[in-house]
Parts: sequence; C-alpha cells; structure tokens
Amino acid sequence: MTTKNALGRHYAGKSDEDRKIERRAVLLEAAILVYGEVGYHKATVRQICTRAGLTARYFYESFSDGEDLFAACYDHVVEVFLSKALEAARAFPDDKEQQVLAFHRTYFSELREQPDLARVFLMDVASVSTRMRQRFEQSVDMISGLFPDHVPIAHTNEQVREYVRRARAAGTLQIARRWVEENYQTPIEHLLAAIVTLYSLSEQSDAKR
Repeated sequence: MTTKNALGRHYAGKSDEDRKIERRAVLLEAAILVYGEVGYHKATVRQICTRAGLTARYFYESFSDGEDLFAACYDHVVEVFLSKALEAARAFPDDKEQQVLAFHRTYFSELREQPDLARVFLMDVASVSTRMRQRFEQSVDMISGLFPDHVPIAHTNEQVREYVRRARAAGTLQIARRWVEENYQTPIEHLLAAIVTLYSLSEQSDAKR
C-alpha cells in the first residue's frame, strides 16, 4: 500500500499542528514499509520520503535523523503489538493462565500478520545503536511486568523472582525472533507449547486453549 500524497488533499480547514501530526504519521507508516523491505541499515531518508510522498523538509520538521524516526517507529510498533495482545488477555478475567496464553497467541499472530512491524520490533532494533538496544531492554522490562502474579515462581526472594520474570520475557522475545528469522514455519501451537513450559503453566491450560 502506498502512502503517497495520502494527506496532501486533506489539509483544508486543519491547523498547522494537525497537518504536522498527519505528516508525521505518514512518515511512520512509510518508514515501517521501507524497513520491512530493506532493513533499517539500508533505508535512507530519501527512500522514506519518496514512499510517503513528502519532501525532506517535512521529514526534518518531525525527526532529527534516521535513528530518531526509527525510535518513533519502534515505540509505535510496541504499542500496536502490546495493546492487541493485552486486549486478548482481558477476555479471560478469571483465568490468569489463560490470560498469559491469550496474550502470547495474539502476539505471535500479529507478528505473522504484520511482518514489516515484526522486523522493526525484533530484527533491527538491537543493531541500530546503544540507545535503541536500551529501548529494547525497556521492552523486556515492560513485558516482564505484565503478569507478575499470574504464574508460579518457586522462590520467595523478590530479586530472584524479578530475574525469573525478565528471563521469561526475554525468552518470549527470543522465541519470536527465531520464528521470524525462520519465516514463520513453526505452527503457533508449537510456540504456545514452549510458552507453557517457559512460564510453568499447567498442561491443562494449554489444552483449554
């Protein structure tokens, strides 16, 4: 899908700030498409502006450089994936284990359905810069805190428990990264079986899904 001139004919009656916000959104969409095709390291500002149907002038009104744009794309992708996965988890308000499984089932499904976003979220982020690696680590922290009391951790020391939560979150991301690298060949059911083991869920929970 092209975003060329997607906004240009809708400016009538809108403030300069509204127009700027819309141009920024078009650049984000265009950038994610370009990253999905060639990766961050081969993408150029010119390519992204061409895909967006905007000039470089409008790029620099919202972003200082390519990495600044990538960071904004990454934050957007994290929000998209997590919001949908959390919405799925809320369908099981009285079953904590099913919440964990619903979250991961939706997360994996979104990765497969939106490969451009998956590349931004999992493949390029760690190799961009120290800043982006730190952002990725923040994502691990965020995911590790989603289900703090949902699954058993056989230790009473809170520091140990936190390490276990982070290890589970990192494990989820590593499973997802490997899956994307292998072009989604493994059935999602097998990934969920790995999650059952990783999170020490009961086999009954896996069966109930």
